Amino acid sequence: MRWEAAKPVTVSDELRDLAGGHPLVAERLARAGLTGVSVAQAFLDPNSYPATSPFELPDMAIAVERLNRAIGQGESILIWGDFDVDGQTATALLFTALLRLGANVRYHVPLRDGEGHGMNLPKLREWLARGVNLIITCDTGITSHEAVELAQAAGVDVLITDHHLLGDTLPAAHAVINPMRLPPDHRLRELPGVAVAYELINALTAGRDWDELLDLVALGIVADVARQVNETRYLLQRGLAMMRVSPRLGLRALFECAGVNQLEADEGDIGFKLAPRLNAQGRLGNAADSVELLSTPDAARAAVLANQLEGMNARRKLESRLIEESAHGLLERDPSLLDYAAIVLAHSEWSGGIVGIVANRLADAYHKPVVLLCEDGDVAFGSARSVPGCNITDALRACRDKLLKFGGHAMAAGLSLRRDDVFEFRRQLSRTVRELSPAAISGLGEEPALEIDGYLDLGGISLELEQDLRRLAPFGNGNPALTLASRNLRLVRKKKLGRKGDHLELVVEDEAGAQQRVLWWNVGEKALPAGRFDLAYKLGKLGINRYGDRTGLALELVDLRPLESEAVEVKSDAPADEIEDYRQHPDAHAKLAETLIRYPDGLVWREADSTVAGCSRTELKAAETLIVWTAPPGPEEWQAALETVKPRRIVIFAQLTGEQTTESFLHRLGGLLKYVIKAKGGETTVAALAAATAQRADAVRYGLKWFNQTGRFGVDLRADGGVLVFSHPTAPGQVDRASLEKLLKSVLAETIAYRKNWII
Repeated sequence: MRWEAAKPVTVSDELRDLAGGHPLVAERLARAGLTGVSVAQAFLDPNSYPATSPFELPDMAIAVERLNRAIGQGESILIWGDFDVDGQTATALLFTALLRLGANVRYHVPLRDGEGHGMNLPKLREWLARGVNLIITCDTGITSHEAVELAQAAGVDVLITDHHLLGDTLPAAHAVINPMRLPPDHRLRELPGVAVAYELINALTAGRDWDELLDLVALGIVADVARQVNETRYLLQRGLAMMRVSPRLGLRALFECAGVNQLEADEGDIGFKLAPRLNAQGRLGNAADSVELLSTPDAARAAVLANQLEGMNARRKLESRLIEESAHGLLERDPSLLDYAAIVLAHSEWSGGIVGIVANRLADAYHKPVVLLCEDGDVAFGSARSVPGCNITDALRACRDKLLKFGGHAMAAGLSLRRDDVFEFRRQLSRTVRELSPAAISGLGEEPALEIDGYLDLGGISLELEQDLRRLAPFGNGNPALTLASRNLRLVRKKKLGRKGDHLELVVEDEAGAQQRVLWWNVGEKALPAGRFDLAYKLGKLGINRYGDRTGLALELVDLRPLESEAVEVKSDAPADEIEDYRQHPDAHAKLAETLIRYPDGLVWREADSTVAGCSRTELKAAETLIVWTAPPGPEEWQAALETVKPRRIVIFAQLTGEQTTESFLHRLGGLLKYVIKAKGGETTVAALAAATAQRADAVRYGLKWFNQTGRFGVDLRADGGVLVFSHPTAPGQVDRASLEKLLKSVLAETIAYRKNWII
């Protein structure tokens, strides 16, 4: 990747005084064109931003008049949503608000498989037969000409709220509210679907405070990767503040499942933890369940639905990995497919709900537009993802003679075509991309330039700096996080992270001896530098260790640039200088006794085995010799043990604790909870319970949720890992035992497999 220093910029004294803190803050504001004091202040502080009237959106007054009439006359209102997170949050927002205004309202969220985006005609006929009087679309409808005509012919008005690119003509709806109808520089132009829905409610009830809906707005803005400028940024800033204190039961359940501290939630938590779970539901299940999660007043139901998302998300991860491997396989078998300006691949066994995720990864990897299609009979359908400089929806529009249906944004779109036309579509799309994007096409397939916002010495990186730069947040599309760099570093040590070791934690050191921790996500086959190097990175969010303590600042690696220098010795992954392995010894207990005579100060790590004296993972301490009697339950627990003990010598027995079934684990955990209530006043930790059961923390969390939701015990599971157990829970609500037990079974099976195949 080619590095480029950010262009020098002149910062006025007024702007520098306003920004204060590190000079990088004022420089970023100036580069973004926010040179005026009032404009910069409005960017940094939402309280200083002059909100725009929702009535500046076309047809807003018409929609408000019609909706007011429908509410006043008790008409039957149907909200027609969409299955992605923007559509889910927009539907939940409209449904919640209209219910509070006394409306007779229901909602419909299409199934991805069978209905697809937009207003499906057979499903619309079903709803019209039920006596609907008014339909409000959200995050959809801008190309639903036939559906709108069908509804209007039946005497049912349609109010369209959408933000997708306009077609050649607008549907003949009663009102069409879409920010794409505004001039390109209008402050409302970049609103996503959920924000358009919010503006409709604002206009409907002028003067009423709807701050409680802003958590949904923030969720939809980040999940839809909306461009965070003007009103969109303003709503996101306010929405994040609301999200941290939101009483929304579904959101709280989602935070718990995702392991997010609600009080510290930010745009990263939405993008990497909350949105993927909600998107998984829309891709593989029924997104109406997500709308229910985000609008239900029932805590037990919210917990059930949130746990359901966990199972969907696990399935989504597996399927996306398989599709990505399959796509790379197709490209390896036919490298000529990479010669086109756009990559177009099709397969009969791919899932339509997952291909968009993989297309996005491939576009990032190959730096050109990607279309992945699922073949079903005579039809191929799927998703397109693009790169900066290439409007993929415009490109698809130029190929409309080969398409049955298409629609989307500049960077993402959905489409369908006849299966026999895939080959010719690939050729036509490639020609179109070259014609429509002459400025960008020369760079397609090449790694983009990496702009470095500033160079720092490692000693100048601190928590205070991270907090100072966070004033520029929220980061995302339109306002990327600062990319910083440090020069002439060496690698001190490395350690694998993650269940599969696909991430790395590095410790790097500069010439002055200052060190910093660096996280390298999804390393893959990339090699570490043999000598000195320059490092580009972003300042990461504070981590939380297994005891609930802050672990300090981490740098998130963006790129490495090796320097020509002598090789540097790096501390490898080898956990100790000496390793003795007695896993196959015929009399392990006798050999353990002999080992303790040789190493009387040896620390014996044993769990769930009362036949041996020793300590659990929570009791480990520094020692020269670590004797591993029971095999660790997973790589994270093993790495944590090594960090704590820092042994010079490891003696391995790795006795297996038996293949625990779901039933036996729950029985054991239930007995421990009774003991905690009786002997410890109900207070314990996830780590302590995991050690006592010799299982991973995830197994304990799922087990605790099972007990809580089935009414066996009341359990308060805190974000810091603390647990409060009580014996008189409230009556259980609707319980999805099957989903919880499936998740628990999967975690237990992973532990069994890890112990059997454990290699240091």
